[in-house]
Amino acid sequence: MADRFFTSDLSTATATLSGPEAHHALHVLRLIVGDDIRLFDGAGTTVTGVVESAGRRDVEVTIKTRSFAERRAEGRVIVAAAPPKGDRLKWMVEKLTELGVDEYIPLRTHRSVVDAAKWKPDKLQATIIAAAKQCARDWLMDIAEPIEFAALISDVQPGHSLHIAHPYAVTSQQQSAALGSAHSHMVLIGPEGGFTDDEVELAVSAAAAPLEWPGTILRVETAAIMAAVMLRNLSVS
Repeated sequence: MADRFFTSDLSTATATLSGPEAHHALHVLRLIVGDDIRLFDGAGTTVTGVVESAGRRDVEVTIKTRSFAERRAEGRVIVAAAPPKGDRLKWMVEKLTELGVDEYIPLRTHRSVVDAAKWKPDKLQATIIAAAKQCARDWLMDIAEPIEFAALISDVQPGHSLHIAHPYAVTSQQQSAALGSAHSHMVLIGPEGGFTDDEVELAVSAAAAPLEWPGTILRVETAAIMAAVMLRNLSVS
């Protein structure tokens, strides 16, 4: 698939690339006036156009065709996970985007190791955009504000099938039955030290079904990928 470029505004007959997107177009791909180009806004709109002017730091594009992809209302997958440390968080967000996860919710739990006060989701936006370009997503994955575990549990919306990644003693039949089919799936994933007993009890009281990968204890980011694959597979089956 040809390179796509991100710009947040495709509402008019022209569009402008700036910053890293313009740099990539001008100095990596070496696009010039008259070249065809594809843009997307991460909110469903994709356009084709032609480079109208190319400066040192920006690219002006005249839009020729426009298409729009509706965001799916059913089969949404939401991963609510305690952020892992350092670059592991960036890697997790990248892979969740590639896998088609609709939203990532940073969880504050009793054993969280990442200080939510230092949470800067804007720094991950470039990672989400790059991943969306690579995997041809029309909609960017959303990142919510950090939320306390108990607050999230109390605010689970109707229609969400709630799951908790936890090393339960659960048979494959029980897990398969728990997965079932729902309009949307949300999975809860704890920090390095896992959820506390009280957190597990709170989730179970809210009808959270256990989700596990038998025979091993997974790291946060690995558990997020495992759960995303399982739940995304349900959403498209």
